[in-house]
Amino acid sequence: MSHQNENQFTSTLRELYRKYRFIYKANPGNAGDGVIAAATYDYLDANGFDYSPFCASEVYTPERDVLLFGGGGNLIEGYYAEGRDFIKNNLEKFAKVIIFPSTVFGYMDFFKENIAHLFVCCREKTSYERLLKLGYIPGESVILTQDMAFYLDKGKYINNARPTKSKAYCYRTDSESLTKQQHENNHDISLTWNGDYWDNVDLARNSTRSLISFLQEYKAVDTDRLHVAILGSLLGMEVNFYPNSYYKNESVYEHSLINYYPNTYFIK
Repeated sequence: MSHQNENQFTSTLRELYRKYRFIYKANPGNAGDGVIAAATYDYLDANGFDYSPFCASEVYTPERDVLLFGGGGNLIEGYYAEGRDFIKNNLEKFAKVIIFPSTVFGYMDFFKENIAHLFVCCREKTSYERLLKLGYIPGESVILTQDMAFYLDKGKYINNARPTKSKAYCYRTDSESLTKQQHENNHDISLTWNGDYWDNVDLARNSTRSLISFLQEYKAVDTDRLHVAILGSLLGMEVNFYPNSYYKNESVYEHSLINYYPNTYFIK
């Protein structure tokens, strides 16, 4: 998948870009969210979309501004509230809030009440179908697309290292772990960073570069981290991908990995 691909996601943004100024707010979270942010910066640059980072002290108006909210897995009721709260607190300042490719779980009242304000890009079919049932209209208030990590300009991040180790184990150690099992020699590399950091372009890219550098040492990876699985897939590694505590991993695998990356396997 090319980060310059002129798909429905890109054409929707291009139409809005003719009328509005783009304001971008990166999704807070771990280093996997840093991958999303790095790929988003690559994508916006490659497609000629100028943007300004969100600034709490700046005045925004619906006549001039559209908010691009970085995608990911932050809009998950019972796990994370930061993304929902940020969008809710800033809705009225913008002509539209474009939620970049995301998984949506819960917060149904919020999404139903704000159909007129939101345009939601779903990164898998389960979330997409949930929003259709709430009254979202394809192409008007919701689309189905890919996780932003697939738009990563990979050449900026990889080195020429050859793998010298057999397998990395990169399992979650947080609330999204399905089994809560402790794995020997585990490296939860996504927690090297965790917070509201990813408006820093250089940090997002350097964090992503460090994750890729770690993975390039190995021929294979076992993980229940979505973005470790995506990076491993992009690198051509053997990826044994396990479920997280809700449908995200399996749904993204079925939508974006199974037909594109033959060395990536979902293990139920």
